[in-house]
Amino acid sequence: MDLKTIFPELKKGNRKAQKEFFEYSSDILMGTALRYTNDMNASKDVLQEAYIRIFRSINDFEFREEEQFWGWLHLIVSREALRWMRRNKKYFLTDDFHSVSSNGVKKTPEFLFQDDLLIHLSKLPESHRIVFNLYVVEGYSHKEIMEITGISEINTRSYLSRARKKLQKLINRKIEISKGG
Repeated sequence: MDLKTIFPELKKGNRKAQKEFFEYSSDILMGTALRYTNDMNASKDVLQEAYIRIFRSINDFEFREEEQFWGWLHLIVSREALRWMRRNKKYFLTDDFHSVSSNGVKKTPEFLFQDDLLIHLSKLPESHRIVFNLYVVEGYSHKEIMEITGISEINTRSYLSRARKKLQKLINRKIEISKGG
């Protein structure tokens, strides 16, 4: 699908174009929703609300290139996931501080597929998963994460550190298992 070609039709509210766009993009955006909610039904709710928001605000968006458009779409989905979590009281981010250091996550081995990473992310505590997603995947700074979540900047750093450490252990375990260990 050529997003640049279909975009003007989306702005016009063309239902056929919206359906085609939804079918093309929904699996990709579902991955973003799942990274936050860790629940298929919740992710479907998030995606539905995100598409409503996308189609309502598409006239305010100026399409320049596909990467920019995808970034905007992922931003809407991630923000909608956070809204859903708050509304459903599944947003248990706290400002508790526990000092943990980490060397960071090693480079992902070639045999570690995206699905594996999603599974590993789902094993993280919710607060760690959200901070990890916002920082590593979405590219927010710690200050921005603090503004979005209400967690102090020092604790966002701590949660990120713990998430990286836990992911590193899970990835290393997968490497050991794949080597027959």
